[in-house]
Amino acid sequence: MFDKLKQRFLQRRMRQYAGDPHRVLPAGIVPPESGFSEAPGERAARIISDMTLDEKIDCLSGTDTFAVKGLPRLGLPSIYMADATSGVCGLGEATGFPAAVALAATWDRGLLHQVGEAIGEECRAKGAGILLGPGVNIARVPTCGRNFEYLGEDPYLAGELAAAYITGAQGRGVITTVKHFACNNSEYDRHKSNSVVDERTLHEIYLPAFRKAVQKGESLGIMSSYNQLNGTYASENSYLLQEVLREQWGFDGFVVSDWNSLYSTIDPVKHGLDLEMPGPRWLSRKNISKALDDQEITEKEIDQMLTHLLTTFIRAGILDRPMVDPAAELKSKRHRIIAAKAADEAVVLLKNNRDLLPLKDIHRIAVVGNNGLVTATGGGGSSYMLPEEGMNSIYDALRLMNPEAEVEYIEARRGLVDRRDLPSVMKADAVVIATGFNHVTESEAYDRSWKLPDRQDRLIEQMTAVNRNCIVILHGGGAVDCAPWIGQATAVLHAMYLGQEAGNAVARVIYGWTNPSGHLPFSMAEKYEDYESVMHYVETPEKMELRRVFIGQGNPNRRSISDMIYAEGLKVGYRGLEADGRKPLFPFGHGLSYTKFSLMKMAIQKPEGSQFPLEVSLTVKNTGKVAGAAVVQLYVHDAASRVFRPPKELKNFLRVELKAGRQQRISLELAEEAFSFYDAAQHQWVLEPGTFTILAGLSSSDIRLQNDIDIG
Repeated sequence: MFDKLKQRFLQRRMRQYAGDPHRVLPAGIVPPESGFSEAPGERAARIISDMTLDEKIDCLSGTDTFAVKGLPRLGLPSIYMADATSGVCGLGEATGFPAAVALAATWDRGLLHQVGEAIGEECRAKGAGILLGPGVNIARVPTCGRNFEYLGEDPYLAGELAAAYITGAQGRGVITTVKHFACNNSEYDRHKSNSVVDERTLHEIYLPAFRKAVQKGESLGIMSSYNQLNGTYASENSYLLQEVLREQWGFDGFVVSDWNSLYSTIDPVKHGLDLEMPGPRWLSRKNISKALDDQEITEKEIDQMLTHLLTTFIRAGILDRPMVDPAAELKSKRHRIIAAKAADEAVVLLKNNRDLLPLKDIHRIAVVGNNGLVTATGGGGSSYMLPEEGMNSIYDALRLMNPEAEVEYIEARRGLVDRRDLPSVMKADAVVIATGFNHVTESEAYDRSWKLPDRQDRLIEQMTAVNRNCIVILHGGGAVDCAPWIGQATAVLHAMYLGQEAGNAVARVIYGWTNPSGHLPFSMAEKYEDYESVMHYVETPEKMELRRVFIGQGNPNRRSISDMIYAEGLKVGYRGLEADGRKPLFPFGHGLSYTKFSLMKMAIQKPEGSQFPLEVSLTVKNTGKVAGAAVVQLYVHDAASRVFRPPKELKNFLRVELKAGRQQRISLELAEEAFSFYDAAQHQWVLEPGTFTILAGLSSSDIRLQNDIDIG
């Protein structure tokens, strides 16, 4: 109970920090009617040359909590930012899309592009020019409180979906800032932790999604993380921000700090940061002027920071338009349709014994559980969007979509339904147990528990003991402990966080209006200890301490740094479970349907006169009686290697929609990097010739086809 009170207090503090949710941004400076013929770099240089030194310094840090400081005399507007991946947060009402982890469960690049476009449009309607997302940190441990803001445990999946989202949002003239760079894989004491990661693991697991966001998605912004990486804070880490990001990847946008994540003045200036948020704490006039006087930094370095910022704003068109676009859509019917589609595609059917789902000829439904009457729409923290008024809960939606059925909500206390209410449960044709976390029990700034909160295990066990038709609905940002009750539940859905359509989407799946097609973007182990990564993690990550949230943030003299050693290396998620021979409860990529699919006739073809890209073709057939969607997943296995390689790794995927009885021939490419590993001795990716196995399936454990190929 004490932890829950602290969590509620923290949520109030974070909402206050985020500002007024009904705030309206200023329209900004109206740009001149005539355009500029200069190249972005030339124009930025001209503006910088007209600045005084104090004006330059002022532009290195934010203002008004969520804005880049403007300079009216030179025609520079204040540029406002908005959180985050699920919609435009903190600026009044906006469409609430599913959380990033739920978007990842769709495995749908095209849909992520549409979501990015819609959120970009709503940013324009609100007057925000910078979107603080998407998040692509890997789910190293299942209890990280911010996993729901990220795109799962696999770097290839996260990178592909992030790139699609980014091209959608930036196509609407909004700058994305991919976060949190890098290895912010824990909310437990995130301000005072040092992620100790070997070079190969860093480049194979934790950096690829950022690289793809920059190179394929062409994100114009990157946000540094709170933590240290190998002994240096991310906001002043020259290896990350200069050597990798700019020199190796060719990034030419700007780097913004996470809020209050600077710990010095000189190193961020010299090692790749461009903008301190939310205000001038370390990059203030006083601190910068002293560093200049002491010749610890140069004005040329300040000019370089401003060049990154202004060139990016010019390329995005932000300096040449009003901040608010009156023609941009906001909470439109089209956006609601996209949000509903995303929510529908995200729901993962984990289990469906006796084909209980979809419910047919049902007259009485009992709804129990903490997410039944007030359904969670998202995790807590800076990305949390207040649910819109009148949003349907699971209970509401089940009742409204089937007015012929008697749908009753039965309250549970301390994890149990009162014995006087048990006859109603026993008489029900089906029991919907809506369980899991919400924005208080799972949030930014602290980790969550592995077990379901509020004794919900007891509730599931009680319900399944008196009714054989129990449907468990899980809400949360990733894997949870299902072992105590999974054998008794007849059907299980993982809903994650589905945004404003949460209740409707779950009901549509339960009634069969939607055929579930979501696939897990993370592995669900039988036991917490099955994840090797948690053996190198804190013992009680869910324990709340306010000092870890507030004390020492941005202050190097308050509290000491603790190492988080990534000793598991590459053995993250399904890579680790398979390497250690541990069978998951539900594997990465798993997702059932109300129909069946078969994969046939796989062929591999090399391009004429070259080895890459390989073209892998196969036939997908819907062998069931209803239309549905399959997610075909391609994995690569290295038959023999001089270094450890995981048993298989995801290297491509495609969502395929098919009517009953129909089939489709599909092709997927595998580039050279699909077969390469990062050689730490050479500090580069290498391809070791040999035999590789291409595996095609519907999850990491459900492999249907495989062929060997020699790479010379």
